[in-house]
Amino acid sequence: MTALTRLVLHHKRLVLGFWVVVTVAAFAAIGPANDALSPQFNAPGLESFETNEKLAAIYGNGGDVAPIVPVVKLPQGKTVDSPGVTKQLDGALAKIEAALPKSRSASYASTGDRAFVSDDGRTTFALVYIPATGGVDPGQVEARQAQTALAGVTVGGSAVEVTGLDALRAGAGESEAGTVGVLVGTLVGALGALLVLVFVFRSFMAFVPLLMAFVAIPATFLLILPLASLTDVSVIVQYLVALIGLGIAIDYALLVVVRWREERQRPDVTNEAAVQSAMQRAGSSVVFSGTTVAISLLSLLALPVPFRAASASRAC
Repeated sequence: MTALTRLVLHHKRLVLGFWVVVTVAAFAAIGPANDALSPQFNAPGLESFETNEKLAAIYGNGGDVAPIVPVVKLPQGKTVDSPGVTKQLDGALAKIEAALPKSRSASYASTGDRAFVSDDGRTTFALVYIPATGGVDPGQVEARQAQTALAGVTVGGSAVEVTGLDALRAGAGESEAGTVGVLVGTLVGALGALLVLVFVFRSFMAFVPLLMAFVAIPATFLLILPLASLTDVSVIVQYLVALIGLGIAIDYALLVVVRWREERQRPDVTNEAAVQSAMQRAGSSVVFSGTTVAISLLSLLALPVPFRAASASRAC
Protein backbone atom coordinates (compact mmCIF):
# COMPACT_ATOMS: atom_id res chain seq x y z
CA MET A 1 0.00 0.00 0.00
CA THR A 2 2.89 2.37 0.78
CA ALA A 3 4.50 1.78 -2.63
CA LEU A 4 1.19 2.34 -4.44
CA THR A 5 0.57 5.56 -2.52
CA ARG A 6 4.03 6.89 -3.39
CA LEU A 7 3.52 5.99 -7.05
CA VAL A 8 0.22 7.89 -7.16
CA LEU A 9 1.65 10.91 -5.35
CA HIS A 10 4.60 11.07 -7.76
CA HIS A 11 2.32 10.92 -10.82
CA LYS A 12 -0.68 12.95 -9.66
CA ARG A 13 -1.54 14.49 -13.02
CA LEU A 14 -1.21 11.19 -14.87
CA VAL A 15 -3.45 9.41 -12.37
CA LEU A 16 -6.00 12.24 -12.43
CA GLY A 17 -6.05 12.23 -16.23
CA PHE A 18 -6.50 8.45 -16.29
CA TRP A 19 -9.54 8.58 -14.02
CA VAL A 20 -11.05 11.50 -15.94
CA VAL A 21 -10.85 9.43 -19.14
CA VAL A 22 -12.27 6.37 -17.37
CA THR A 23 -15.15 8.41 -15.93
CA VAL A 24 -16.06 9.92 -19.30
CA ALA A 25 -15.96 6.49 -20.96
CA ALA A 26 -17.93 5.01 -18.07
CA PHE A 27 -20.78 7.52 -18.38
CA ALA A 28 -20.89 6.81 -22.11
CA ALA A 29 -21.15 3.08 -21.35
CA ILE A 30 -24.13 3.33 -18.96
CA GLY A 31 -26.75 3.37 -21.73
CA PRO A 32 -25.28 0.51 -23.82
CA ALA A 33 -24.64 -1.54 -20.67
CA ASN A 34 -28.28 -1.23 -19.58
CA ASP A 35 -29.48 -2.09 -23.09
CA ALA A 36 -27.34 -5.26 -23.00
CA LEU A 37 -28.84 -6.46 -19.70
CA SER A 38 -31.35 -9.28 -19.86
CA PRO A 39 -34.88 -8.32 -18.74
CA GLN A 40 -35.64 -11.95 -17.90
CA PHE A 41 -35.32 -13.26 -14.36
CA ASN A 42 -35.23 -16.98 -15.04
CA ALA A 43 -35.17 -19.77 -12.48
CA PRO A 44 -34.50 -23.14 -14.17
CA GLY A 45 -35.50 -26.05 -12.02
CA LEU A 46 -38.65 -24.46 -10.61
CA GLU A 47 -41.97 -25.93 -11.75
CA SER A 48 -43.38 -22.54 -12.76
CA PHE A 49 -40.34 -21.78 -14.92
CA GLU A 50 -40.43 -25.19 -16.60
CA THR A 51 -44.15 -24.78 -17.31
CA ASN A 52 -43.57 -21.35 -18.86
CA GLU A 53 -40.79 -22.79 -21.00
CA LYS A 54 -43.08 -25.55 -22.30
CA LEU A 55 -45.89 -23.08 -23.06
CA ALA A 56 -43.51 -20.87 -25.02
CA ALA A 57 -42.07 -23.88 -26.87
CA ILE A 58 -45.48 -25.30 -27.82
CA TYR A 59 -47.32 -22.09 -28.70
CA GLY A 60 -44.46 -19.70 -29.49
CA ASN A 61 -45.77 -17.23 -26.92
CA GLY A 62 -47.41 -17.11 -23.49
CA GLY A 63 -45.42 -18.56 -20.63
CA ASP A 64 -43.75 -15.79 -18.67
CA VAL A 65 -44.88 -13.09 -21.15
CA ALA A 66 -47.61 -10.93 -19.63
CA PRO A 67 -50.78 -10.86 -21.78
CA ILE A 68 -52.39 -7.77 -23.24
CA VAL A 69 -55.86 -7.41 -21.69
CA PRO A 70 -58.64 -5.69 -23.70
CA VAL A 71 -61.56 -4.80 -21.40
CA VAL A 72 -65.02 -3.50 -22.14
CA LYS A 73 -67.72 -2.40 -19.69
CA LEU A 74 -71.11 -2.46 -21.36
CA PRO A 75 -73.64 0.31 -20.73
CA GLN A 76 -76.55 -0.09 -18.33
CA GLY A 77 -79.13 -2.55 -19.63
CA LYS A 78 -76.72 -4.56 -21.77
CA THR A 79 -74.80 -7.76 -21.02
CA VAL A 80 -72.53 -10.08 -22.98
CA ASP A 81 -75.66 -12.08 -23.80
CA SER A 82 -77.36 -9.12 -25.48
CA PRO A 83 -77.84 -9.49 -29.27
CA GLY A 84 -74.75 -8.60 -31.31
CA VAL A 85 -72.38 -8.13 -28.36
CA THR A 86 -70.48 -11.38 -28.86
CA LYS A 87 -70.08 -10.70 -32.57
CA GLN A 88 -68.79 -7.20 -31.92
CA LEU A 89 -66.35 -8.53 -29.32
CA ASP A 90 -65.09 -11.07 -31.83
CA GLY A 91 -64.63 -8.28 -34.37
CA ALA A 92 -62.63 -6.19 -31.87
CA LEU A 93 -60.27 -9.10 -31.20
CA ALA A 94 -59.94 -9.67 -34.93
CA LYS A 95 -58.51 -6.15 -35.23
CA ILE A 96 -55.89 -6.98 -32.61
CA GLU A 97 -55.02 -10.22 -34.39
CA ALA A 98 -54.63 -8.27 -37.63
CA ALA A 99 -52.27 -5.82 -35.91
CA LEU A 100 -50.44 -8.62 -34.08
CA PRO A 101 -50.60 -11.59 -36.48
CA LYS A 102 -48.52 -13.90 -34.24
CA SER A 103 -50.65 -13.34 -31.16
CA ARG A 104 -53.09 -15.78 -29.54
CA SER A 105 -56.27 -14.62 -27.86
CA ALA A 106 -58.94 -16.07 -25.62
CA SER A 107 -62.23 -14.44 -24.63
CA TYR A 108 -65.86 -15.14 -23.86
CA ALA A 109 -66.59 -14.79 -27.56
CA SER A 110 -64.10 -17.52 -28.54
CA THR A 111 -64.53 -19.89 -25.59
CA GLY A 112 -67.95 -19.25 -24.10
CA ASP A 113 -66.30 -19.38 -20.68
CA ARG A 114 -68.06 -17.20 -18.10
CA ALA A 115 -64.72 -16.74 -16.32
CA PHE A 116 -64.16 -13.90 -18.80
CA VAL A 117 -67.37 -12.16 -17.64
CA SER A 118 -68.23 -10.28 -14.44
CA ASP A 119 -71.07 -11.47 -12.22
CA ASP A 120 -73.47 -8.84 -13.58
CA GLY A 121 -72.58 -9.77 -17.18
CA ARG A 122 -71.67 -6.19 -18.11
CA THR A 123 -67.87 -6.38 -17.98
CA THR A 124 -65.80 -8.77 -20.04
CA PHE A 125 -62.14 -9.05 -20.94
CA ALA A 126 -59.85 -11.01 -23.21
CA LEU A 127 -56.30 -12.31 -22.94
CA VAL A 128 -53.99 -11.65 -25.88
CA TYR A 129 -50.62 -13.42 -25.74
CA ILE A 130 -47.75 -12.15 -27.85
CA PRO A 131 -44.47 -13.83 -28.88
CA ALA A 132 -41.61 -13.67 -26.39
CA THR A 133 -39.44 -11.29 -28.38
CA GLY A 134 -37.18 -10.22 -25.50
CA GLY A 135 -35.57 -6.77 -25.45
CA VAL A 136 -35.54 -4.00 -22.87
CA ASP A 137 -39.31 -3.40 -22.97
CA PRO A 138 -40.89 -6.66 -24.26
CA GLY A 139 -44.59 -6.25 -24.94
CA GLN A 140 -44.81 -2.47 -24.72
CA VAL A 141 -44.62 -1.93 -28.48
CA GLU A 142 -47.30 -4.61 -29.02
CA ALA A 143 -49.50 -3.04 -26.32
CA ARG A 144 -49.35 0.30 -28.13
CA GLN A 145 -50.20 -1.43 -31.41
CA ALA A 146 -53.23 -3.08 -29.77
CA GLN A 147 -54.38 0.29 -28.43
CA THR A 148 -54.05 1.82 -31.89
CA ALA A 149 -55.97 -1.07 -33.46
CA LEU A 150 -58.86 -0.62 -31.01
CA ALA A 151 -59.01 3.18 -31.24
CA GLY A 152 -62.63 4.08 -31.93
CA VAL A 153 -63.81 0.45 -31.70
CA THR A 154 -66.92 -0.11 -29.58
CA VAL A 155 -68.68 -3.18 -28.26
CA GLY A 156 -72.34 -2.71 -27.36
CA GLY A 157 -71.79 1.04 -27.51
CA SER A 158 -68.81 1.08 -25.10
CA ALA A 159 -65.19 1.67 -26.01
CA VAL A 160 -62.73 -1.20 -25.68
CA GLU A 161 -59.88 -0.29 -23.32
CA VAL A 162 -56.48 -2.00 -23.34
CA THR A 163 -54.76 -2.77 -20.08
CA GLY A 164 -52.29 -5.32 -18.75
CA LEU A 165 -48.77 -5.03 -17.37
CA ASP A 166 -47.14 -3.97 -20.65
CA ALA A 167 -49.91 -1.51 -21.51
CA LEU A 168 -49.55 0.14 -18.10
CA ARG A 169 -45.78 0.30 -18.50
CA ALA A 170 -46.13 1.80 -21.95
CA GLY A 171 -48.56 4.39 -20.61
CA ALA A 172 -46.17 5.31 -17.82
CA GLY A 173 -43.27 5.65 -20.24
CA GLU A 174 -41.21 3.05 -18.38
CA SER A 175 -39.19 2.13 -21.44
CA GLU A 176 -37.86 5.67 -21.58
CA ALA A 177 -37.20 5.90 -17.86
CA GLY A 178 -35.52 2.59 -17.02
CA THR A 179 -31.97 3.81 -16.62
CA VAL A 180 -33.11 7.32 -15.70
CA GLY A 181 -35.15 5.90 -12.82
CA VAL A 182 -32.12 4.13 -11.39
CA LEU A 183 -29.96 7.23 -11.78
CA VAL A 184 -32.59 9.44 -10.16
CA GLY A 185 -32.87 7.02 -7.25
CA THR A 186 -29.10 7.03 -6.88
CA LEU A 187 -29.05 10.84 -7.01
CA VAL A 188 -31.67 11.08 -4.26
CA GLY A 189 -29.62 8.70 -2.11
CA ALA A 190 -26.49 10.73 -2.83
CA LEU A 191 -28.19 13.96 -1.78
CA GLY A 192 -29.28 12.34 1.47
CA ALA A 193 -25.73 11.15 2.06
CA LEU A 194 -24.41 14.64 1.26
CA LEU A 195 -26.55 16.15 4.02
CA VAL A 196 -25.08 13.71 6.53
CA LEU A 197 -21.52 14.29 5.29
CA VAL A 198 -21.90 18.09 5.43
CA PHE A 199 -23.09 17.74 9.01
CA VAL A 200 -20.06 15.56 9.86
CA PHE A 201 -17.33 17.46 8.03
CA ARG A 202 -18.75 20.99 7.91
CA SER A 203 -16.39 21.67 5.00
CA PHE A 204 -15.76 21.04 1.31
CA MET A 205 -14.36 17.59 2.23
CA ALA A 206 -17.96 16.36 2.42
CA PHE A 207 -17.93 16.12 -1.39
CA VAL A 208 -14.90 13.81 -1.55
CA PRO A 209 -16.74 10.57 -0.60
CA LEU A 210 -19.50 11.44 -3.09
CA LEU A 211 -16.86 12.03 -5.75
CA MET A 212 -15.70 8.44 -5.25
CA ALA A 213 -19.26 7.19 -5.82
CA PHE A 214 -19.55 9.48 -8.85
CA VAL A 215 -16.60 7.62 -10.40
CA ALA A 216 -17.15 4.11 -9.01
CA ILE A 217 -20.75 3.54 -10.13
CA PRO A 218 -20.31 4.43 -13.83
CA ALA A 219 -16.95 2.60 -13.88
CA THR A 220 -18.77 -0.55 -12.78
CA PHE A 221 -21.14 -0.24 -15.74
CA LEU A 222 -18.07 0.03 -17.95
CA LEU A 223 -17.00 -3.40 -16.64
CA ILE A 224 -20.53 -4.82 -17.00
CA LEU A 225 -20.81 -3.89 -20.69
CA PRO A 226 -18.40 -6.53 -22.09
CA LEU A 227 -19.71 -9.15 -19.64
CA ALA A 228 -23.34 -8.51 -20.64
CA SER A 229 -22.31 -8.77 -24.30
CA LEU A 230 -20.92 -12.27 -23.73
CA THR A 231 -23.55 -13.76 -21.41
CA ASP A 232 -26.93 -13.07 -19.83
CA VAL A 233 -26.73 -10.54 -17.00
CA SER A 234 -29.97 -9.73 -15.19
CA VAL A 235 -31.32 -6.19 -15.26
CA ILE A 236 -31.38 -6.38 -11.45
CA VAL A 237 -27.62 -5.73 -11.58
CA GLN A 238 -28.16 -2.03 -12.28
CA TYR A 239 -29.94 -1.62 -8.95
CA LEU A 240 -27.24 -3.55 -7.10
CA VAL A 241 -24.53 -1.42 -8.69
CA ALA A 242 -26.30 1.80 -7.72
CA LEU A 243 -27.10 0.81 -4.14
CA ILE A 244 -23.94 -1.11 -3.23
CA GLY A 245 -21.70 1.24 -5.21
CA LEU A 246 -23.09 4.31 -3.50
CA GLY A 247 -22.89 2.81 -0.01
CA ILE A 248 -19.47 1.21 -0.27
CA ALA A 249 -17.82 4.08 -2.16
CA ILE A 250 -18.95 6.61 0.45
CA ASP A 251 -18.14 4.29 3.36
CA TYR A 252 -14.61 3.47 2.24
CA ALA A 253 -13.81 7.02 1.12
CA LEU A 254 -15.06 8.24 4.48
CA LEU A 255 -12.60 6.00 6.31
CA VAL A 256 -9.64 7.31 4.35
CA VAL A 257 -10.71 10.98 4.49
CA VAL A 258 -11.34 10.92 8.24
CA ARG A 259 -7.96 9.27 8.83
CA TRP A 260 -6.25 11.85 6.58
CA ARG A 261 -7.86 14.71 8.53
CA GLU A 262 -6.62 13.23 11.80
CA GLU A 263 -3.10 13.06 10.44
CA ARG A 264 -3.26 16.63 9.16
CA GLN A 265 -4.17 17.88 12.63
CA ARG A 266 -0.85 16.64 13.98
CA PRO A 267 1.91 19.30 14.10
CA ASP A 268 4.64 19.31 11.45
CA VAL A 269 2.91 16.72 9.24
CA THR A 270 2.96 17.51 5.53
CA ASN A 271 0.07 16.70 3.24
CA GLU A 272 1.94 13.89 1.48
CA ALA A 273 2.94 12.35 4.79
CA ALA A 274 -0.68 12.53 5.96
CA VAL A 275 -1.85 10.82 2.75
CA GLN A 276 0.73 8.04 3.11
CA SER A 277 -0.16 7.46 6.75
CA ALA A 278 -3.88 7.44 6.00
CA MET A 279 -3.45 4.98 3.16
CA GLN A 280 -1.15 2.74 5.19
CA ARG A 281 -3.78 2.37 7.90
CA ALA A 282 -7.26 3.18 6.54
CA GLY A 283 -6.30 2.16 2.99
CA SER A 284 -5.25 -1.29 4.15
CA SER A 285 -8.56 -1.63 6.00
CA VAL A 286 -10.44 -0.69 2.83
CA VAL A 287 -8.58 -3.32 0.79
CA PHE A 288 -9.24 -5.99 3.40
CA SER A 289 -12.90 -5.05 3.77
CA GLY A 290 -13.45 -4.79 0.00
CA THR A 291 -11.91 -8.21 -0.53
CA THR A 292 -14.21 -9.63 2.15
CA VAL A 293 -17.26 -8.09 0.48
CA ALA A 294 -16.22 -9.47 -2.91
CA ILE A 295 -15.71 -12.98 -1.51
CA SER A 296 -19.04 -12.78 0.30
CA LEU A 297 -20.89 -11.83 -2.89
CA LEU A 298 -19.11 -14.56 -4.89
CA SER A 299 -20.13 -17.11 -2.24
CA LEU A 300 -23.76 -16.59 -3.34
CA LEU A 301 -22.90 -18.73 -6.36
CA ALA A 302 -22.50 -21.68 -4.00
CA LEU A 303 -26.09 -21.39 -2.75
CA PRO A 304 -28.51 -23.93 -4.29
CA VAL A 305 -30.59 -21.28 -6.08
CA PRO A 306 -31.27 -22.43 -9.68
CA PHE A 307 -31.04 -19.11 -11.52
CA ARG A 308 -27.67 -18.31 -9.91
CA ALA A 309 -26.29 -21.71 -10.88
CA ALA A 310 -27.53 -21.28 -14.45
CA SER A 311 -26.02 -17.81 -14.72
CA ALA A 312 -22.71 -19.02 -13.34
CA SER A 313 -22.58 -21.95 -15.76
CA ARG A 314 -23.30 -19.65 -18.75
CA ALA A 315 -20.61 -17.23 -17.60
CA CYS A 316 -18.08 -20.05 -17.36
